[in-house]
Amino acid sequence: MKKLLITNAFIYTPLTPVFKGWLLAEGKKIISFSPGEPSAELRAAADRTIDAGGKALIPGMIDIHTHGGLGYCTMDADPERLRAIAERNARHGVTGFLPTTLTATRDSTIAAIEAVTSLVGERGRGSKIFGVHLEGPYFNPAKAGAQDPNSIRRADPKEVRDFISAGKIRLIAMAPEYPENLAAGDVFAAEGIAVSAGHTDSNYADLVKAADHGFSLITHLFNGMKSFSHREPGTIGGALTLDAYTAEIICDNVHSHPAAQNLAYRAKGAEGIILITDCIRPSGLPDGTYPFTDTVDVTVSENGTNLRLPGGNLAGSALTMDRALKNFIENSGATLAEIWRCSSLNAAIKIGVSAETGSIEKGKLADLVLLDDAYAVTHTIVEGEVVYER
Repeated sequence: MKKLLITNAFIYTPLTPVFKGWLLAEGKKIISFSPGEPSAELRAAADRTIDAGGKALIPGMIDIHTHGGLGYCTMDADPERLRAIAERNARHGVTGFLPTTLTATRDSTIAAIEAVTSLVGERGRGSKIFGVHLEGPYFNPAKAGAQDPNSIRRADPKEVRDFISAGKIRLIAMAPEYPENLAAGDVFAAEGIAVSAGHTDSNYADLVKAADHGFSLITHLFNGMKSFSHREPGTIGGALTLDAYTAEIICDNVHSHPAAQNLAYRAKGAEGIILITDCIRPSGLPDGTYPFTDTVDVTVSENGTNLRLPGGNLAGSALTMDRALKNFIENSGATLAEIWRCSSLNAAIKIGVSAETGSIEKGKLADLVLLDDAYAVTHTIVEGEVVYER
C-alpha cells in the first residue's frame, strides 16, 4: 500500500487542539502522526512526501447541504454531472458531501435518490458521496423560500417508504409543525436517517415536541423559519437554546449577517454548528441569469456572491466550504483550533460516518485538507489520494 507523508504541518485533532508535526497515511487510512520531525526511516519509506510549509492540516470538509454548481443540480439525476460537482467541491476542501434535492414530484425525487445512491462508495477524482439529503418536499408553504410551493406537501406514509426504498438517504428536512411530518420523523429516524426542521413556521413548543420524533438538526439557521420574539421564541429561539438540536448555518454574510453568526456561535458553541454551502445550480458561474429549475431563473450578481429569484428572494448560495470556514472564524472570533469541527466532525456525527471520517485520528480514513494562512485550499486528500493540488 502506498504511503503518504505530510511534514511541517500544524495538525488539528480532537484530543490535542493543534501541534506542529507530521502525519503518515498508508493506503486509505491514517497510520500515525506526531509533533516534530519524522524519522529518516519514515521519510525513506514514503511513496510521496508533502512538505506543508507550516500550513494547517485539518480533516476534509463535509458539506451535508449542497444542491449543485457549474450549471448542474442533484435534480438532474445524472451521475456524470454529480461527478463534476464532486470535483468542484474537492477544489474547495470538501472530501465528502450529500447531494441535496429540491422539493419536487415523487418520481423526480426518486430519480435523484437513485442517481446519487449509484455513486455511494465510488472513489473518483473528487469528493466522495455519502448519500442523499432530501430537502423537502414536506415543508410549510408559508416558508417555501426558493422551494416550489406547488410541490410542497405533507408526509404520506407510502411515499416516505418509497423514498427510503429508493436508495441511501442520510438526511431529510421537514416542517415539524404537522402531525404527518412528526410521524414521518419517527420512521426516518428509525432507519438511522438524520431529521432536520426546515422551511418551517414551527414555534418553540413545536421544536420541543419534534425532538421526541427524531428531529435533531435545524436547516440553514435564520433562513426559512419562524423568527424570534421575546414572547414566542419561534424556530430561531428554539434552535439557539435547545441542546437537542445542531444548527446548519450558511456563512456567506448574505444569508446570515456576521453578527448573527457570532450569536449562533455564542449560543451553540463549536459542537452545535454545522457549516454548509446550500449551493445551487449556477454557483461557480460568472454573474448573469441562469436556470434554477425548469420554470424559474436565478440572477447571480456581486461577483457570484448574491443569488436571487425574480421576486428578489434569496435562492441558495454560491458559497464554498473553505470560504464558509474563513468567514465563520472571522465573524465568530474563534480560532481554527476551536471550530475546525464545524466543517467536518459535527457533520460526520450527524449523518453517521464519524467512525470512519471527520477527524484526524489513527485508523480513520485519510480524508484531509491543507489550508494556507488565508484559509485557501492547497491540497485535498481523499482516502490517502491527493485529488486536488493547487
